[in-house]
Amino acid sequence: MVIRNFLLVSLLLTGCASQAPFPETANRPQQVISMAAEAAPQSVVATVTMQVQAVGNQQGITYLNSESDYRDQRNISIAISPAARIKVEAIFGGELSKVATGKRILVNGSAKRVTIWFFDNNGKRSDKYYYQTQIFVSDPAQIHII
Repeated sequence: MVIRNFLLVSLLLTGCASQAPFPETANRPQQVISMAAEAAPQSVVATVTMQVQAVGNQQGITYLNSESDYRDQRNISIAISPAARIKVEAIFGGELSKVATGKRILVNGSAKRVTIWFFDNNGKRSDKYYYQTQIFVSDPAQIHII
């Protein structure tokens, strides 16, 4: 009886363990962009699968982009915090700017539509902007190579 109860509890706890979602249940970038636009200005929890087309860095944050031009309205940017970058690089097997392009990834997290403003040559914000959908990665467990 004790063994049976132990096995039952073990099975239940195993089902509660955090696991990477299956790629076939993940959303495409366009779906996540639509979800984030509908939820704006709030974020929405999402899982996306995409191929990394470009990598960028700004103010310590590393961005993995689903399009070669990060300004493309079809782009999702995976924003990796400086604290998580080293562990994410260990997952990828090297510096992200050198090894991430071309990799197919699965990412889960909060997707948010972010307003990106343009600035003039004097650093003054103009009235021009575009929207970019970003998923912020602060924990390396949020990202998987598939």
